[in-house]
Amino acid sequence: MSNKALITVIILLLLGGGYWFYTDFQNKGTKVTGTETPAPEVAPTPQAKMSAEVGRVIGKWKSAEDAKFTREFREDGTVTDMYEGDASATSNGTWSQVVDVAAEPFTFPAVGDATLLKLVLDGEAYYFAVSADTTSDKLMLIHLSGRGNVLSFTRVN
Repeated sequence: MSNKALITVIILLLLGGGYWFYTDFQNKGTKVTGTETPAPEVAPTPQAKMSAEVGRVIGKWKSAEDAKFTREFREDGTVTDMYEGDASATSNGTWSQVVDVAAEPFTFPAVGDATLLKLVLDGEAYYFAVSADTTSDKLMLIHLSGRGNVLSFTRVN
């Protein structure tokens, strides 16, 4: 190999190495100097994690077993249980879709790929699976933290 070819290869290697070093330094430089602005953390909302299936529960529902009992799920993640004729039986709380079962202090039974809900009423957590029989005007909830009974509701207009 001639000296001219050897010098050309060395120059190309130096230029390639210099380019790599420069671009790598640019990428790491902002991290080292601390001048980059971190993205603001946004607290997740029930709507942010809400699946299409759980979106169907939003609304006011009347119990099929007891016409005086209603449960209202709101988009803002609040829920209200009401009993007609007994204002003291009204309970307010929150609801959300359970996305990570491992993060919950509850052992879930095998429910396949069912959509899971968590309701917190008067400081107590209740877990439900939304039944596949749920439609736009019929809500079926399987009470996982209770006896496993099915709660049936019809939509209130």
